[in-house]
Amino acid sequence: MGQLLDFHIYLLHPKLIHFPIALFMSAMGLEALSLVFNKDNLHRTALHIYILATLVAPLAVLTGLQEAQYLHLTHPVLTTHKTFALLTMWGSLASLPILWVLKKNIKMFRIVFLIFTLIIATFVTIAGHNGGRMVYEYGVGAEPAYR
Repeated sequence: MGQLLDFHIYLLHPKLIHFPIALFMSAMGLEALSLVFNKDNLHRTALHIYILATLVAPLAVLTGLQEAQYLHLTHPVLTTHKTFALLTMWGSLASLPILWVLKKNIKMFRIVFLIFTLIIATFVTIAGHNGGRMVYEYGVGAEPAYR
């Protein structure tokens, strides 16, 4: 019971972070496919996935910021990781009201949405790559296999 009470939010970061990465990448891929095959159902699915990713992103970023603070991490790779994670989060959050305004102009909406998915997918890819570097190259948050 004591371990349950000793829970730290930063422990969720490695478990949560893969969701917005996968969701943003899926949204981009589905939106591209919707344009290639002219399928509105793929576009609607891409939009719903993008919105879900946008709503999950702040929790993933918050847990990452908490992890860096709790572990007293400072490193140039962490700085890059944090910068692109914040760009992903704020960029996707800022895109929602813009897309809302454009929803009546379907052609413009589709163009702008594709641009947003490409930008956000790029940001999240760079953030994820540098997060992986911190774990696999520097062992951040990883426990040794042998003691």
